[in-house]
Amino acid sequence: MKNLFVALVLVVSVAGFSASLNDVLQTALASSTDYQIAQIDLETATMDYEKAKLEATNRKSELSAELSYYNNLQNYRSSLKSVYQDVLGRIFDLLIAEVSYESAQINFENAQEDHRTNQELFKKNLISENDLKDSELTLEEASNSLLSAKYDLDEAKKNYEELFSVEASKIELPLVDFHGLVSEEEYLDNVLSVKIAEINMKIAEYDLNNLSAAASRYERKTAELAYQKAKMNYEKVLKEAKNTYRSTINSLEVTLSNLKVLKERVELNESILKDYQDRYEKGLISKKELNTQKINLLDARKNYLNSLQNYYNTIITLLIDAGKDVSF
Repeated sequence: MKNLFVALVLVVSVAGFSASLNDVLQTALASSTDYQIAQIDLETATMDYEKAKLEATNRKSELSAELSYYNNLQNYRSSLKSVYQDVLGRIFDLLIAEVSYESAQINFENAQEDHRTNQELFKKNLISENDLKDSELTLEEASNSLLSAKYDLDEAKKNYEELFSVEASKIELPLVDFHGLVSEEEYLDNVLSVKIAEINMKIAEYDLNNLSAAASRYERKTAELAYQKAKMNYEKVLKEAKNTYRSTINSLEVTLSNLKVLKERVELNESILKDYQDRYEKGLISKKELNTQKINLLDARKNYLNSLQNYYNTIITLLIDAGKDVSF
């Protein structure tokens, strides 16, 4: 695979010590059994390919060796995508679980306060028994949601700590500029579905051009049809690859634009929360109003993290399909 330097247009800053996402991912990959197995499969496939090339007796056997290698390489790339998405997912799962748990805590706090208020109002005959029961049920639901969020957080922590030692909040999450990462030409030259279809076409062409002089009309017609079919399939796969590349680039364009808006939304909610905090300390707004803004900020952060994870996964797939190293 080719080396790649990805230009950063934005880095989500963290207080104090921060860890490079690239460094963290490489350390985690070294601890991943699935990654190690994938590397063994790649090494085995490469050795088998070198052996098959040496043993090849004609062009068809050389093409067959290439075909086998590219099929194995395709399996390797599929495994590599899964490994990267799993490793990266453990970071985002934990960050999102932390946000969800904090939000659930605030909702529970609000429900407790509402229920206490309704209890007092009920004692004074200012609300009905149904109103009181409704607040009691809301409190129970909030309690259950908090418990569920705690379970999710504990599970996310356990999965995270299997591969990582640095705190997730200390990991830099760069908003990379995907423009120029992979050109259409680079993509089509390296995407394996096209290479496999092309080799199958060449094998069919070889079979057609090397028929025995005693071949029957049936055998010749069958070979001609096989070649026509392989050629049509190659053209179809090439067209699909072009469409996939362009669709991916369009998707990245939209997602990047959306991420910039979501980041601004986070920054806006942070500013609003600071104002709310000042007003709360001056007694100008209630604790519930302050908590509502905290939840707004947490929701904005969660939306940003979800979108950023999807953005990363799309870039990972694009880079691996193009035979490039994954780097953020």
